[in-house]
Amino acid sequence: MKKNYFESILGFFTLIISLVFLMKFINVNTDNNETYQLKAKFLKAGGISPGNDVKMRGVKIGVVNQVYLDEDYFAVIDFKIYTHISVPNDSKVNIASDGILGNKYLSITPGGKELKNVLKNNQEIKKVEDFESIEDQVSKIIFLATQ
Repeated sequence: MKKNYFESILGFFTLIISLVFLMKFINVNTDNNETYQLKAKFLKAGGISPGNDVKMRGVKIGVVNQVYLDEDYFAVIDFKIYTHISVPNDSKVNIASDGILGNKYLSITPGGKELKNVLKNNQEIKKVEDFESIEDQVSKIIFLATQ
């Protein structure tokens, strides 16, 4: 039987390169940033799910952690914000989407009046704007057109 060292060396390099790509994939997909928890209560959660982005002025500042119903049947969205970002107390949160069929995300609009008073860990954003689906918007337009 003939010994072929070239194939063994090529297989070894392929294995090493595969392991490097696997480590890079794991490193990119893990969240190494320190975060703090916030939450908001909505009447309609409108397709938001764990893993969706939290954005402020279009910049990702966190990730949705959990979506559940509370005892009063409100949709509660728990989300993580990176610690280097401070969210003012008078901020407003709403559910937005990337285009008509795009992915949903939480959009936080900073209030601006009280920049010194910021939300701490496990606090709730009180100013929420509920999600309006396309069907809701179309029905409003039809209602206004028939008036």
